[in-house]
Amino acid sequence: MSQAVSPILRECHRLRRHLRDLQSEIDLGPRVLKIQQKALADADAAHAEHHASIKRWKLKQKDDEGGLKTTETRLLKVQTDLNGATSKKEFDAKNIEIATATARKGELEDAILNALGEVEERTAAVPAVESQWAAAQATFQAQRVEAAERLARLLADQAESVETLAVTEAKIPPEHRNQYNRIVKSYGPDGLAPVHGRTCMNCKTSLTEQQKTSLSGGAFVCCPQCGRALYLQE
Repeated sequence: MSQAVSPILRECHRLRRHLRDLQSEIDLGPRVLKIQQKALADADAAHAEHHASIKRWKLKQKDDEGGLKTTETRLLKVQTDLNGATSKKEFDAKNIEIATATARKGELEDAILNALGEVEERTAAVPAVESQWAAAQATFQAQRVEAAERLARLLADQAESVETLAVTEAKIPPEHRNQYNRIVKSYGPDGLAPVHGRTCMNCKTSLTEQQKTSLSGGAFVCCPQCGRALYLQE
């Protein structure tokens, strides 16, 4: 039975590291989901913003058209009043007002044309925006399905590995089982370490010839420096 200690510990080490890696992958799932949800939320916001921008430009166009109408009405009145000016001061004031209103009229006309262009351009882009939004939703749904399938595989692997580990650890000689349990409780998967040549691969301490001989003979040997349970490296 003692001759089997080294391969048993080697397999225990492999299984415990594998279980740690599995748990890391399982724990990664919620973080990945959060990133995917943010990507979907960003796509949703971009989709909503595009449609909102069309509404804003239409509203601006409407407001500018109202302003233009008011300005044109005022300009017509001032031009009419100009003919009835009774003094140079009044005449000059009316001309200044006409110039100001004319300039404002030009600004509003330019703004209306710009708004019309923006509405036309953004409306034309709606099919592409809708396609991008649909693609983002489809991608997220596919990611959810893939994540669920991946989690199921990981959990199945985890359950099987836990069962295999229990069977493997049961093979550790009874006289060493308590010591083994204390080591893995303290260090987890890192409580076991391979020996290459005469070197503990955890702390790089060299074993004595006697310790190496005992290990090769099947004894349960711990590193005198780091306290890890040792096994021969394949």
